[in-house]
Amino acid sequence: MYITLAWINVVLLVLGSLLFVSRRVFKSLGNKKTPFALFLRKIMPILQKIHPLIGVSFIIIGFIHGYLALGVITLHTGYLVWLTALLMGIVATAGKTLNIKQQRWLMLHRPLAVLLWVLFLIHYFYPWLI
Repeated sequence: MYITLAWINVVLLVLGSLLFVSRRVFKSLGNKKTPFALFLRKIMPILQKIHPLIGVSFIIIGFIHGYLALGVITLHTGYLVWLTALLMGIVATAGKTLNIKQQRWLMLHRPLAVLLWVLFLIHYFYPWLI
């Protein structure tokens, strides 16, 4: 069961990252009227709407996955991934709740996303590194 949850979280991680990637690709397009640009323009609001749900799901499923896999909460590469995702959620929630300009809290949220990916890759390839 914990392996299934792990793969669900991999899908959630990719889906959660698509919002950033699609915005960057759209900004880099020269012609914003191509079919691909129009597709991105349609999909970005959908990704923006589901992005917080993806993050919350990632945190909840990640916790359950870790507990089922190890039977205990302990320092592990997966725990670092989970803490980083939790911190990303706290930054986003605090930014929105405290009415901090989006550009400000994204300055923390985006580097944390890079760290999340690095920690995920470490967790995937070297789960018992620590």
